[in-house]
Amino acid sequence: MLWLTPNKTRIREKHAADEALSPPTRRQRAVLLVNTGTPDGPDAASVRRYLAEFLSDPFVIQLPTGMGWFQGLLGRFMARMRAARSAELYQRIWTERGSPLRVIMEDQAVALEAALPEGWRVFVGMRYGQPGIAEALEQVVAAGVAELVVVPMYPQFSRTTTGTVVQELFRGLRETGPHINFATRTTWYDDVGYIHAQARLISEFAAQRDLQPEDTHLLFSAHGLPVSYIRRGDPYGQHVRRTVHLLAQKLRWPAERMSVAYQSRMGPAEWLKPDVGQRLAELSEAGERKVLVYPISFTVDCLETLEEIGIRERAAFEAGGGEFHMCPALNTYEPFIAALKNLVLRGAKPMAPEQVKTAARPATDPKGEPPDGGLESLVMIGVSLRNQVGAGLGPKLRYSEPSQFSSVKRTQDSVYEFLTTIRAEGVAREGFIWNTCHRFEFYGWLDNPHDAVGRDCTVGHVRQRLFENEPEGLGVNVLFGAEAWHHLMRTVAGLNSGLPGDTDIVEQLQTASRIAERAGLAGPHCKQVVKEAVALANDARQETAWGRLAPGYCYAALARILGARGRAHDDDRHLVIGGSTTSRSVLQTLFTRFDVRERQATLAYRNHHGGQIKLLRKAIGNGKRLKVGSYSEPAVLAAIAESDVVFLGIDRDEPVLHAADLHGLRDFAERPLTIIDFNTLGSTRDVENVAGVTLWTAEQLEGEVAAYAAEMCAQGQFAHNVEEAETWIARRSPRSIRLRLKLPCMASRNGEYPRCTGCRVGNGNGKALAGSDNREDRAAGRAAG
Repeated sequence: MLWLTPNKTRIREKHAADEALSPPTRRQRAVLLVNTGTPDGPDAASVRRYLAEFLSDPFVIQLPTGMGWFQGLLGRFMARMRAARSAELYQRIWTERGSPLRVIMEDQAVALEAALPEGWRVFVGMRYGQPGIAEALEQVVAAGVAELVVVPMYPQFSRTTTGTVVQELFRGLRETGPHINFATRTTWYDDVGYIHAQARLISEFAAQRDLQPEDTHLLFSAHGLPVSYIRRGDPYGQHVRRTVHLLAQKLRWPAERMSVAYQSRMGPAEWLKPDVGQRLAELSEAGERKVLVYPISFTVDCLETLEEIGIRERAAFEAGGGEFHMCPALNTYEPFIAALKNLVLRGAKPMAPEQVKTAARPATDPKGEPPDGGLESLVMIGVSLRNQVGAGLGPKLRYSEPSQFSSVKRTQDSVYEFLTTIRAEGVAREGFIWNTCHRFEFYGWLDNPHDAVGRDCTVGHVRQRLFENEPEGLGVNVLFGAEAWHHLMRTVAGLNSGLPGDTDIVEQLQTASRIAERAGLAGPHCKQVVKEAVALANDARQETAWGRLAPGYCYAALARILGARGRAHDDDRHLVIGGSTTSRSVLQTLFTRFDVRERQATLAYRNHHGGQIKLLRKAIGNGKRLKVGSYSEPAVLAAIAESDVVFLGIDRDEPVLHAADLHGLRDFAERPLTIIDFNTLGSTRDVENVAGVTLWTAEQLEGEVAAYAAEMCAQGQFAHNVEEAETWIARRSPRSIRLRLKLPCMASRNGEYPRCTGCRVGNGNGKALAGSDNREDRAAGRAAG
């Protein structure tokens, strides 16, 4: 059957033998299983005591700051209001042995102790009610335990469950006195054993009842949570979705025949949707006659599964003529006990997607082929602004208008959150976002690129996540495989930039890779393709005339702005605010292209990760550094008062410098101040209205850079240089690209660059390249050739 029957006789014999041992040889290791808890009885008084403790926990009901005094009063009031009704619900499921949750927890402890090696004890504790965590710790200390493993029985982490358990655990350990070495298993939503046990349980349950995907809808039910908690950073929703995704892969149940919903909503606040009752009603209206409900976030059957789903929701669905099947929670299911054993002994083992190990290879192999880098499964989804070169030999592209682009652009912090969400949901096994002032593109690797339906579903999901409020007419590009690879290589070479040949793009790609690594999505394919792209960009510039065009965005902007100020700036003081890649580029440009001395510069920065701080320190050199918690601190304002030019390299979606901040700093009419804001989201408010202050917005910078680029494009050799770079990249592209373009492979990456004489590029004058972003232009180019 589905449950393991513990050998209680054997356990009692082990306990008796253990008690006979002398204290020095008595077992020293133990496990503490912790769950939410349950009332002592199904009567109103017992339920009221339990609910008062539960609802008074600030982790469960999170009140605004300063309202802590109201927490206990609110909890007791709500408990009094709900006690009678909740007692009736408990009476429906109460057994001769007591509350199902407590009974099953005790049986789990017995089964786990039988499975663990000799010398282990297993205890049970409840966050609310009896036995409490403090009481359980007293039993642990009395047993002479020196090493303790604590397992909150919530695979998906939430502050309302695991978070409050851990806090209570620390409080209890401080009061126990004797020192105990302990470890916790707080997050195991993607543990291999846990996923395997669930898949086997559901499969066996469905087989026993002859439930098939063709006629049965599989509904995963998870405990709900207020949406406001998720917005504050609680990862519970992500963990649930990731568990569902992994389990769906294991079960091989069609995606269109399953869904997830949330239960146990409480209070007027907005909770995670859809609600279980609502989802079951929708299924019934859609004509579904059979449903199989599995409580995916519950490891023990309790009031929420047995009564709320098993009785109330069952009755509602069956009243509509449906057939309702409720799969039990994991309880004492033998494979789950085995998974708990491994979790205790070795910790969680994430069920990560299969990673392909690839040996290091040069950018091209002896046959002229680039390494695959997961080429078949590569996808690019994104938007970009129109550039000076056009699509050239690359894939046909759609371009967005600046206003549309600004509406979907994100900060780097938001990019990190997006990538962690994608990882938690299991949508793509690897990926990164190229996030610049000219593009917002997601590159990812799909699990099954040959499954057209699954591929389209994944792309649709990512697109919806990327552009949550997608404006009408937004030019979204979706490229797969070799075309995505070709587009990436053209972009890193500076052919898709507003400033042709932009060298900053390489560092922006490396920044994208670092953010993906922090988010856990920079796998072997991701790292390989980034390394390959950087190498290709460097080679293209060294081996072709394209390398003569190597401006940086910051230089292009500053060359026009600082030159237009109409005054010498040899002794100007420069302040760079922000720790972004743009800030580093500004500093490097000032020192290397404008002969600004390091002592004339100050860098104000905050919030960095990994090697970012080292790069910033290297960029500022002997200049002054200000590490601040906020850009509105007095130290930053004092630095502004001393500066002649302020550069804003901040990646935030709210202003950090207001007009009011500048009042009283100095007389700007007498000594003017120039503010250059590189943030496309805007970092200032009304500062341009302060007398003596000149503001250059990101939009104005784009205009100046575009003018600089137009001057480049007007040069006589520009079209030839573009042609040479395009052909060079195309010949380094996958074979499918070369065949489409009718190009032979590159003869030698180290030899003299072979001239283009009769390929698809045209007759050597570049007419088929400049601005050719549609098929008609390309056809004309082929005819000219």
